Amino acid sequence: MTDRRVFSLLCVLLACASPALGQTTDPSANPASSTMPSDGAAQAAQAARPKIGLALGGGAARGIAHIGILRWFEEHRIPVDFIAGTSMGGLIGGAYASGLSPDEITELMNSADWSLMFLADSPFRYKTFRRKEDARAFPGQVDFGLKGGFKLPSGLNAGQQIEMLLDRIALPYYELQDFDHLPTPFRCVATDIRKAEPVVIGTGSLSRALRATMAIPAAFTPVVLDERLLVDGGALNNVPADVVKAMGANVAIAVNVGSSTDEAPVPSTLFGVLTSTLDSMMTSGTRVALKSADLVIVPDLKGLTGSDWRRTADLAAQGYKAAEAQASDLLKYQVDEATYAEWTRARAARRKADPLSVSRIIVEGVPEVETTHLTKVLETRHLGKPLVREDLEDSILLISGTDRYEVIGYNLRAAADGPELVVRITPKSYGPPFLLPALDVQNIDSNSFSMSLRMRLAMYDTPLPNSELRFDVGIGTEQTAAVELYKMVGHRGLFVAPRAFFSRRSLNGYQDGDFLAEYRVKRTGVGADIGYTTGMRTEVRLGYDEADVRARLRIGEPSLPEANGSDSVASLRFVFDGQNSPLVPSRGVRTRAAFRYYFDTPDIVDENDNVLRSASDVPQGEVVASWFKRVGTRQRMFVNGGGGTSFDHDPGFNQFSLGGPLRLGSFNNDELRGDNYLLGVVGLLHEWARLPDVLGANVYLGGWLEQGSAFNAWRDAEYKASLSAGAVMETLFGPVFIGYSQSLTDGGGRFYVSLGPFVR
Repeated sequence: MTDRRVFSLLCVLLACASPALGQTTDPSANPASSTMPSDGAAQAAQAARPKIGLALGGGAARGIAHIGILRWFEEHRIPVDFIAGTSMGGLIGGAYASGLSPDEITELMNSADWSLMFLADSPFRYKTFRRKEDARAFPGQVDFGLKGGFKLPSGLNAGQQIEMLLDRIALPYYELQDFDHLPTPFRCVATDIRKAEPVVIGTGSLSRALRATMAIPAAFTPVVLDERLLVDGGALNNVPADVVKAMGANVAIAVNVGSSTDEAPVPSTLFGVLTSTLDSMMTSGTRVALKSADLVIVPDLKGLTGSDWRRTADLAAQGYKAAEAQASDLLKYQVDEATYAEWTRARAARRKADPLSVSRIIVEGVPEVETTHLTKVLETRHLGKPLVREDLEDSILLISGTDRYEVIGYNLRAAADGPELVVRITPKSYGPPFLLPALDVQNIDSNSFSMSLRMRLAMYDTPLPNSELRFDVGIGTEQTAAVELYKMVGHRGLFVAPRAFFSRRSLNGYQDGDFLAEYRVKRTGVGADIGYTTGMRTEVRLGYDEADVRARLRIGEPSLPEANGSDSVASLRFVFDGQNSPLVPSRGVRTRAAFRYYFDTPDIVDENDNVLRSASDVPQGEVVASWFKRVGTRQRMFVNGGGGTSFDHDPGFNQFSLGGPLRLGSFNNDELRGDNYLLGVVGLLHEWARLPDVLGANVYLGGWLEQGSAFNAWRDAEYKASLSAGAVMETLFGPVFIGYSQSLTDGGGRFYVSLGPFVR
């Protein structure tokens, strides 16, 4: 079974399940024996020897240990006549049953991107530009739907990456209906949560069967198969020794990777007791299943957890050692070289290869308009060309980048003029519309925090076809309300985007490093853009905004100035986003450039509303870029930089500002202000730890050097430097940052704690 902590959803099912839970698929039929011609003596030996069944249990990443056991069996000429598995045991067992060797399964595990495998979202680099904007502004991986009312997704992860991995294994067997006709007869076990009973799957789609046994409750969405709602089978039959016996095995060898040879610690916390209770319930069920086993192998996996997906070699080695430790019992089933060669030849003869090409491409599961468009896209890339699985999966990920679909799978289907490629698309059942939440928390100083709750509602093809209506709302320290209608014009990337917006935020004023005042800045306005997008990485906008701005003194001397008036600006903006993550990329460049022309800016006035400073006809330019690169196996180097200028004009209220994380962090947000600015940052992050896969990704420790200045005249620039260190956690709900920044030029320093985007 995979990560045991996620099985709280199955507690109720376990408590109410009947002792007479039955199998809904009859596994008792023996597979047809091979009729391939062979040496008579070898055939006789094959018929006389006992039939061996191998039952592989679930245990998340610990299930990779099964590879080592299979390797030991092959090296010692122990044929496997039947194989059954649950959860990760089902995946490894299904891969072996499809004809893959232990070395090929190892390569499959090593080639999998486990960072993406448990990602609840589509991979960032495949997202459309709009969805990349969403991911940066709302970096959590949880979204909600409003289709037919407020709805949650049925799992934290739809399993897109798992789906493609399983489709890759099953692709050659598109004509298969009975798993007895695989190179090694196979069954996998799932749980029907509607009927609270185990389901033994031995017919139909191999990839769907594997997907069902891997559907960890609450982590991956359930699988609908023949009107059953299926999840991981580990809760009711985690080591299916009884299944291989029912298939016809004379000897059932079970591998239990869900247990460990080391004693479990005594639980001392609420969650510890809950986890131990669930473990006990599963262990009890496993003991019942193991009664059907003639031999049980329990690898010593001390120090290896269910989250160690990247330790294939270590896990497989422990499986190999476990088999070697029981060699005296296992070698009873060793056969001579001729018998094993005959078994190997018969197994290889049943193995299928991928077809070289497909006759047509069929898209299923979406409306006709989408079907037509996606079919043309896929035909352009794959029809009439050699079928390359990596290229096909790349196309599927590009389609998934719209974030409209729950999961996209593929398979082949027999046709008179050759196999046809079927792309199965499952739209998200809970949206659109989609609701994206974000919680922003950051310490303002050592005594106070800012906290804001933000939400974005995205409505597709509303109110016009080929459009998107986006509503933003924020409450708390910062208050926002905005709406934008994004309408594509034709199909070549042109769009128009009218909008309206309101914001109220705090702005602190400083003088010589000392806090001087707190202002409440309110901005209300409308705007419109016309632009062009390449669809994934680039967007250019030309637009105009008209806003009313009011900056009122909240804390400070009454004689301090305030601001009010119109902010009228035309802008040309360019964004290129070539990074592979919105949080901590491992590679790529992101660049933002803007030229703004302020026809009018808010007046700065005294306490009697007398104008102290006014500015108009002000040009401004700004360029910001960041670059990340992986160095070594666990380090990431990054360089951030930016600069802005007002071209020797007075921008009045619209000065640039520095301060805060990665913007001279030893200074408070917006502490340094000027008509111009320059900033450079260079740093290194180390992948120190990893969160449980369903809760997030990496935890980084790092340090960086920041240097820059905000100033009015270039000749007066006084460059500051800060040395910073901190930790960044990529969680399911967004980045968590803890860090400290020390000034190298002014002697001050700042400590930061934040949840949510911490780099502006």
